[in-house]
Amino acid sequence: MNEPTPHAAPASTAPGEPFVTVIICTRNRAKQLAEVLESATAMSVPPGLHWEFIVVDNGSTDDTAGTVARFADRLPIRCVREERPGLSSARNCGVRAARGAYICWTDDDVVIDPNWLSAYVEAFRRHPEAAVFGGRVIPVLQSPTPDWFAEFKDSWPLNTMLAQRDFGDAVLPVEFAGGRTPYGANFAIRTIEQKGQVYNVDLGVSPSHKRVGEETDVIYKILKAGGCGWWVPGSKVNHIIPIKRQTFRYVYDYARLAGETFAYLRHTFPGDNYLLALGKPPENYHLTRWQLYRRIMSYGAKFCVWTMTRNTSSKLHNLRWLGFYIGMVSFKGNKALGQGHGGKPAPCR
Repeated sequence: MNEPTPHAAPASTAPGEPFVTVIICTRNRAKQLAEVLESATAMSVPPGLHWEFIVVDNGSTDDTAGTVARFADRLPIRCVREERPGLSSARNCGVRAARGAYICWTDDDVVIDPNWLSAYVEAFRRHPEAAVFGGRVIPVLQSPTPDWFAEFKDSWPLNTMLAQRDFGDAVLPVEFAGGRTPYGANFAIRTIEQKGQVYNVDLGVSPSHKRVGEETDVIYKILKAGGCGWWVPGSKVNHIIPIKRQTFRYVYDYARLAGETFAYLRHTFPGDNYLLALGKPPENYHLTRWQLYRRIMSYGAKFCVWTMTRNTSSKLHNLRWLGFYIGMVSFKGNKALGQGHGGKPAPCR
């Protein structure tokens, strides 16, 4: 890793400016949003902390704005609106609206632990050299959970699909070696670095594509530029997994979007992307389209065989790779794709 950037954590912020900005992006999930905001009201806030809470409404047609307004007497909260659909567009809107020295990110389908915010604030002050921070993401399965899902939830590929992140109680450096990078449900970035790295609108979920990794891409670029980061074990969220995501169909769907993401990065940034930093999977980097079709046929046949034998572990393994390679094939590499935020963004409203 390169030498850390010379930026230091602000000992204090300008009068009237918050030290921390918490951001959640959401679209048509008012009921879920209410649950996460309710959990936020129980957070332990360090004495004297000046902070703000931003909800980015990504073009919702439900009661998202009204839901946010109902928490205004219990949280320092405001709602901004981003009409351009897509998670990366919503994240960029939140960054433009943020006034804090640090930005803490979480999702609209979590329950926030009471110590989540205070653990991050302590880490910011303890590590003034750091730009990136990550915390625990603990999947919580809604009932009734299929027996096979409960049995394999802590193993690959389900643990990745569930965004599980838990490295125990040790304070470890954030680094790509060994896959020690945060996931989108629970991470924080110093604002000066965050405002220098927009989220790529060709990554993340949107109506035009189903991809992942927009936050990993930003973290990769910050570390590559010389930044460093730390894990914050005391910062935790519970990631609520609904029944509809506890299915073989969802395993396939998630694997497919992972494959499309891989193909996009391979095509657009062939020699410089976060997958290369993670060191996986090199054998897929030079596959031709014909080789991809052969793998699809092979894993499809194996999936059918293991389905008949009821070997769930092998069934999951082959289903994951089947979806992954179908996702790679589905990427239209000849389509013109942008590499940034697509021009000057409009202010959030």
